[in-house]
Amino acid sequence: MESKLLYVDETECPEYFIVTGLLVNSKEDVDLAYKRFKNNIKGIRIPRDKKARLFTEFKSTLLDRDYKRVKEAMISELNKLEYCAVYSCYVKKISFPQSVKEKIYIALLMRIVMEIRVNVEIVFDTFNNSGFESDIINCMQGCPNVVSIKPGDSQKEAGIQFVDNICSILRLHKTKRDIHAFHSLIKGFVKEV
Repeated sequence: MESKLLYVDETECPEYFIVTGLLVNSKEDVDLAYKRFKNNIKGIRIPRDKKARLFTEFKSTLLDRDYKRVKEAMISELNKLEYCAVYSCYVKKISFPQSVKEKIYIALLMRIVMEIRVNVEIVFDTFNNSGFESDIINCMQGCPNVVSIKPGDSQKEAGIQFVDNICSILRLHKTKRDIHAFHSLIKGFVKEV
């Protein structure tokens, strides 16, 4: 059976911890969409000193705050793909230490993977924590539909940049802070589990 690609990222705020998986047909589809997106935003006026930083990695924190049109262009290009964003959300307690966060991340990712009914190759945003990354890989390898799983560098993986921006939209929507109505651009493509 042919497999699909699942890019994974997480986000948090005082209220929520959210893990999102972006399910796509192939890396080639994502890379082509990313290339078209970058070509489409060349005409948007961005100060030269910020352009190099922005074009290195289209981080959601930067786009949400300062570059609404760039984020809209990114989502518009993503929406031309066949994709689904599956996410799971944890309502945070008062204390949320790193050890608990790691367990919750794995549990939320497990929910997402179990919801997907096709074989998947998973690429998750690296944590630069080899022990935690090994725990993620070991837990997910036990899922019958996981073909492979590995960490990826968001500066090199367009899919991680796309899912990072979807994560931030979901966080803004859940906290009722989506002042630019980004969620309306993706609501037909997302599912909460």
